[in-house]
Amino acid sequence: MSQTEKKKKAILATTFVLLNNKEIKNITVDEIADKAVVSKVTLFKYYKNKNHLMNVVIMNALKNMLVEVEAIIDSDLDFEDTYHAITAMKLKQLEHYSATFNQNLMVQYSESPDFFDADAIDAQLQIYDGLFEKGRVEGRISPAITKNDFMFIIKIFIEGMKGLPAALLFQKADLITRFFINGFK
Repeated sequence: MSQTEKKKKAILATTFVLLNNKEIKNITVDEIADKAVVSKVTLFKYYKNKNHLMNVVIMNALKNMLVEVEAIIDSDLDFEDTYHAITAMKLKQLEHYSATFNQNLMVQYSESPDFFDADAIDAQLQIYDGLFEKGRVEGRISPAITKNDFMFIIKIFIEGMKGLPAALLFQKADLITRFFINGFK
């Protein structure tokens, strides 16, 4: 492993530990550099700013979830069971992180305009594209609903959840799932 890779790895690992133990607003670049045993200049060589670094660390943690979601969508589960399995998997995955990390994730999600970079957005759209196709094939999504309509509703769900407390979202996950699948039946 090159020196550059070692330094990047140290910065990311240090930041991950700090995100599990402290609120983002209480984490400083000086603290990250000091604990990662790198200079601030080195840190800024790899990351534009503290916010960019926080986004990278959180998105790295979420990449594992993406792989699991893709496997669920590709499984033999029907549309409804797929959606339930994705929701359950996301909640279970989030249980692996500390409450502080989850809160930091929600802070970044709701307050950082560049939290999702183009690759993350594309990956998320691919997931919903797969879910749409599964629902369409099974007749769970009306032919009158276009893929653009479906993605529009998904975007409302995603954008509308910004700013809500993480605990409330976790508590209401089943309600959100039931609404998404059944509407107001």
